[in-house]
Amino acid sequence: MDLVIINSKKEAVTTSRILADKFNKQHKNVLAKIEQLKTEDKETFTGLNIKLSHYIDESGKRNKEFILNRDAYAFFAMGFTGKQANKFKIDFIHAFNDMEQWIKDRLQSSIEYKVMQAILKDSRQLMGKDTKSHHYSNEAKLVNWALRGEFKGLDRESLSLDDISLLNELQTRNAVLIGAGMCRAQRKESLHLMVELGRSDLLEAA
Repeated sequence: MDLVIINSKKEAVTTSRILADKFNKQHKNVLAKIEQLKTEDKETFTGLNIKLSHYIDESGKRNKEFILNRDAYAFFAMGFTGKQANKFKIDFIHAFNDMEQWIKDRLQSSIEYKVMQAILKDSRQLMGKDTKSHHYSNEAKLVNWALRGEFKGLDRESLSLDDISLLNELQTRNAVLIGAGMCRAQRKESLHLMVELGRSDLLEAA
């Protein structure tokens, strides 16, 4: 079970169920703590932006849970003590940091893709050529090939933090090379080399 997930607003959150599972607590007791806060200190409860949600268990039953952002998680995690609990707190902090960075990088990848599209269109226009939808998709597939070794569409939502960061660099590089008038074969070689060097650096840093 992932410690941190993404909600519909593209925010890093966790749930009361994940919190209970990680800290070896019964979910009903975590729910009771949250409900107690809601009853006794509604101002704090509202300020923490805690959201009610539901999930379906293995038996098909609909159950209640709460969605917690970083602040709400920290508020309730403060009540868990001990060496093991401290380790879990650090695990959550890292998970929130990584997910928040992933969300930022994923947004940046959309921006970089639009920049790459614009440069491609302008470059082709200077050559007196029209730009069709397949031209855009071919450039996306070229970048995907450099990243994953396959010339096809890519589920960017499933990429790791390292891969989404590298994807952004590839899109930026490809846009610059397109603007410089480099042919596709040369760009392909340059992008491939960029990935090889990038992954070598990651291995050395690990």
